[in-house]
Amino acid sequence: MRTWTPIKLVGKTLRVDLDKERIEITDEGAKAYENFLGGKGLNQYFLYNGVKPDVEPFNPSNLLIVGAGLLTGTLIPGATRTNFDTKNVFNGGVGSANVGGDFGPELKFAGFGNVIIKGRAEKPVYLWIKDDSAEIRDAGKIWGKGTSHTTEWIREDLGEEDVQIASIGPAGENLVRGACIMVNGTRAAAKCGVGAVAGSKNLKAIAVKGSKAVEVAEPERFIELAKRAWKKIRFSRTAKIIREGRTFSTLEAKNAICNMPQRNFQDGHMDPEKIKMVNSQAFAKYELSKFACFSCPVWCRAYYRVEEGPYAGTEGEAVEMNSIADFASKLDIPYAPAVIKAHLICNDYGMDIDAAAGAIAWAFEAYEKGAITKEEADGLELKWGAHEVLMSLLKKMAYREGFGDLLAEGSYRASRKIGNGSEEYAITMKRQDLYEEVRVPKGWALGVALSTRGGGHCSGAPLVEREKFPSGVAKKIYGVKTTTDPTTYNGKAKLVVFHERFHNVLHSTGICFYTSAWVYPDWLNQEDIAGLVSAATGIEITPEGLLRIGERIHNLERAFNILHAGFGREDDYLPERFFEEPIKSGPYKGEKLDRKKFDEMLDENYRMHGWDERGIPTRETLNNLGLEYVAKDLELAGIIL
Repeated sequence: MRTWTPIKLVGKTLRVDLDKERIEITDEGAKAYENFLGGKGLNQYFLYNGVKPDVEPFNPSNLLIVGAGLLTGTLIPGATRTNFDTKNVFNGGVGSANVGGDFGPELKFAGFGNVIIKGRAEKPVYLWIKDDSAEIRDAGKIWGKGTSHTTEWIREDLGEEDVQIASIGPAGENLVRGACIMVNGTRAAAKCGVGAVAGSKNLKAIAVKGSKAVEVAEPERFIELAKRAWKKIRFSRTAKIIREGRTFSTLEAKNAICNMPQRNFQDGHMDPEKIKMVNSQAFAKYELSKFACFSCPVWCRAYYRVEEGPYAGTEGEAVEMNSIADFASKLDIPYAPAVIKAHLICNDYGMDIDAAAGAIAWAFEAYEKGAITKEEADGLELKWGAHEVLMSLLKKMAYREGFGDLLAEGSYRASRKIGNGSEEYAITMKRQDLYEEVRVPKGWALGVALSTRGGGHCSGAPLVEREKFPSGVAKKIYGVKTTTDPTTYNGKAKLVVFHERFHNVLHSTGICFYTSAWVYPDWLNQEDIAGLVSAATGIEITPEGLLRIGERIHNLERAFNILHAGFGREDDYLPERFFEEPIKSGPYKGEKLDRKKFDEMLDENYRMHGWDERGIPTRETLNNLGLEYVAKDLELAGIIL
């Protein structure tokens, strides 16, 4: 007779103390998953309870936590995601980065759902995980190497070709604040400096291989629901569009609502002729193949090769929507080979393209406005469109050489060191460089502003404002009829609350955004996922109950930011540029954020979460969510009575 226990789905928890070279295997995750699911949810639970407010991000006592989603490694389309969580190196608050590829499923196949790492190794090391066991191994020979070389070397060192590897490059080793963790050198866990935290621990990589099964409580029911999910995504028109044009298949639609960060957000619209130089058709001539992450019907990944020009010989997996917004728009470099090259350089150095482009765009504008001189920039002409300068600065940042040492701190810190009015050109949220243009789509703006990790559109920002769905469809899934009107403020606070909860569910189940209702309302939504979680765990959960878990995670993160970073309402306002400077061109020329209406959205969002006017969760709210211990912490800190 088959016996099922939660640990067969959730996985064991691996605790690694690099100081003491000690490894411990527990069932902590399996005991807490009903309240936090897995992935980000469990990671944030472990982070909140494991790191004290006075611990700095680079202190060995800070934790770096890896978490595969609850459903990661199962048959569900897009169930492939992994979260890396820690204390944010930009601001000391929530640090969270999510990544696709095959690392998360392999971690589950090895029998683990979470890995909690503390301390600092005496010398560079990597962690080797295989089928219910783990060991710490020497990484001295690959310290200083890029993520591609690291991936190849570890596979040779282990004699295992199909090992999945999450590693850092020189940027992480040199504590560049925008350093990320790369899966197999191609997929980035890219926010909050998670790679720098790994570097501060002398942790070069985590390698994993497994042969175990991820088991669910009700296999027959689960398989039937999985088949339905595959059917409605795989053959849909939206999947075909993304498959052909990848994540930037909607580039023209994004530009049509003036959602591009042109020249460091001085405008929100990109010249349509320049768009043609970097749209999916422009990149098609360099594309050699398409492929997908584990268990994904969308196939949004591609391999490119440049055959001619200054970047001839450049090849690798590259280019997402962010690549085009960051390099082609934010730095005004509408040259496809340069975008490919810059993306691949960042991959190998282990550097978040948003953070890198944000700091460099600040420098370009500061140079343009006379706040930075050529001499201060190591003799470089920081001019818009200068792709050769971009390549030089990326290397300088990764190795903290000359002017790059300043940029490696991010534009917030760099601008305060340079001064000369350059602070105005540092476009950040909660001190982290911003990727998102926000003046036109108001729900998107609010979601970006309220993101617990400091900017980013994956913690509550709705994508649907650029789409055209019937109001009835929008109301059914998102609870709001005005979803597809980007400029209205009406209903957008409610739309963001839904997405804040829903995004936490996705990050915690391990389901990719690109197989979910974030992209298209008929894809995996709260009803679908509630059914899948119920079948996987044997515990019935309603769509409302599922979103309640998302709300619990959101409140835990909010409290962490209050206690650790001192964040409050004042930190939920977007940069002044978006309120003071209107869009200069395009269909929404003249549009900007209205401060009074933005405040009203903020108030409504706080009320719907059960927070006070300062944005602080009330005792009643926390108690109702089963977070009594969090309320007690806020009381002891003198924040709530």
